[in-house]
Amino acid sequence: MTKKILIIAGSDPCGGAGIQADLKTATAHKVYAAAAITCLTAQNTQKVFAVENPSIAFLRQQIEVVLDDIKFDVIKIGMLGNADIIECVADVLFKKTKNIPLILDTVMVATSGDLLLEKNAITALKKFIATAKIVTPNIDEAKVLSGIEIKNIDDMKLAAIKIKALGCEAVLIKGGHLNFVDGKIYSILLDKKNKFHLISNKKIGKKNIHGTGCTLASALACNIAKKMDLVKAVKSANAYVYRSIVKSLKVGKGSLLLKHF
Repeated sequence: MTKKILIIAGSDPCGGAGIQADLKTATAHKVYAAAAITCLTAQNTQKVFAVENPSIAFLRQQIEVVLDDIKFDVIKIGMLGNADIIECVADVLFKKTKNIPLILDTVMVATSGDLLLEKNAITALKKFIATAKIVTPNIDEAKVLSGIEIKNIDDMKLAAIKIKALGCEAVLIKGGHLNFVDGKIYSILLDKKNKFHLISNKKIGKKNIHGTGCTLASALACNIAKKMDLVKAVKSANAYVYRSIVKSLKVGKGSLLLKHF
């Protein structure tokens, strides 16, 4: 039977991140994807120019009608934008879903450095984290969520403990924004049994890639939908992103985009 994922995230019209990257990732994993859009962005491979949000009532309706119709195996959350959006999504999922794994990508800043989450929404996001099976912050996001300055693997572990204490089952901190002495990239997974797992791969030059975080979380969600063990699911998702970076495309004047095919 075909597995089904509900993606709740923002739209990226250049196709490199957000809903567009999520849909490509789900298709590559042969998982059926439905999507509710939280935020509309005007962006390209260079920067985010503007963000416009649909009404909260319409966002709620988007999510409710698909949940009333389709039985999903997993839900992936991406860009949420502000506290009102977070609270709306949290409320709908609390009322409409039961025992569906929630994969939360704590999107705060775009690859270009543009802010994708209002600063006053951090408290609401921390509350929402408690409902997640796993959260997938990068180094900068993990700093904000944990209050810890992260410079090495030990700091990543401390931050993961702090974030897990917010109530989620597991935490994956992505280490792509750090420079490790051996030239590799390391990520830290803290599982539900409080065991650490080190995930690593070779660093591919100094490529500036758009959409890696969205893609990793979606690949992970697809693997979890297929009932894959969490550690295996994370490693498989990491390998998918690595392969997509190796084959990355120069389609615009700014960041490279992942090749999903």
